[in-house]
Amino acid sequence: MTLSAAPLPLCAGLRLLGSRLQLQGGSLAQSFVSAKHSWTFRQGVVLEIWDHRGHHGVGEASPLLGHSAESVEDCVAALSDIHTRWQGGLDDEGWPLCPWLSSLPAARFAWESALGDLLARSRGVSVSTLLGNQQPQIARSAVVKSLDEARQALDRGVRTLKIKVGSREKEAEEELHMLRSLRTQLGDDFALRLDANGVWTASEARARLASFRSLRPEFVEQPTSTSALLTLGECAVPWAADESLSDDAALDALLAAPGCTAWVIKPAMLGLRRARELAIRAQRHGLGVVVTHLLDGPIGLAAACELALSLPVPPLACGLDTHPGLSAWPLVNLPHHQESPASIVATGHSGLGFPTQGLPWI
Repeated sequence: MTLSAAPLPLCAGLRLLGSRLQLQGGSLAQSFVSAKHSWTFRQGVVLEIWDHRGHHGVGEASPLLGHSAESVEDCVAALSDIHTRWQGGLDDEGWPLCPWLSSLPAARFAWESALGDLLARSRGVSVSTLLGNQQPQIARSAVVKSLDEARQALDRGVRTLKIKVGSREKEAEEELHMLRSLRTQLGDDFALRLDANGVWTASEARARLASFRSLRPEFVEQPTSTSALLTLGECAVPWAADESLSDDAALDALLAAPGCTAWVIKPAMLGLRRARELAIRAQRHGLGVVVTHLLDGPIGLAAACELALSLPVPPLACGLDTHPGLSAWPLVNLPHHQESPASIVATGHSGLGFPTQGLPWI
């Protein structure tokens, strides 16, 4: 009997020759508002790495004020000269050991995206294929703030609309009236998602979710803080966990929580590999999965698209549409958005799908 050789670790033979960082950012063309925060400026850092064979890879760290635990300055400090700081050790899955990134998920997202881009390009495959799979395409959801924006999204083929709720600047009845108008005027030919960003107490959440019953939402994202979410239970409409997924101690409880129907995965808040691990874990427990951005720039958005495409089970419509955060970056063609105005589509190119030349960060 002939024994097959064990597969080589993913990064076996990898020799990084260099790395560099570039700050990117600026004012947004329009503000982005959630129940807790408003953003008019976005900044991130691009990590570029290259190896001894001339292969390059790029990643992006764009922590979001009010959501991320680290700052852009923290990411710059952690990623500077990373090609010399990595000493060649690999973990059990063959990825480089960089323990100083363990508490910096945005920086880890940049590093893992850049490394995945480099390794995938060296093999002539996409990052999603490198991670383990490639779905051909996945529907996008669109964040809308008005009936006009909702109509525009539906006209281009989007069939999942997301609306931020719970803003202290709006009265609950006014908010509810707008949502009812949306259903009355646009009908039922779309899924409706609501996102409260954890602004309510548990009792407020139960009451507000009950008021949404007639709107037939697919779910309400993060209606309360993590501690309250763990005791929220079944409500009048389903709910999803979002920001709470950064709390490792809450994950087991959230998997089994009555009323929880989906996990909303932000790789920019978790790291690329951790985000995929949580997405697969949720799918194996029968939960829906949504992959979404953190107002990332184009590199972070492309990496999130590749993550979504890599999942063994197609996720729900993902929050990977164009968004206001992109206006702070140089204008580039988004590789996963070229074939459809309503879906992300596998690019047919290697790595993250960007060309190797002619981009502002190369």
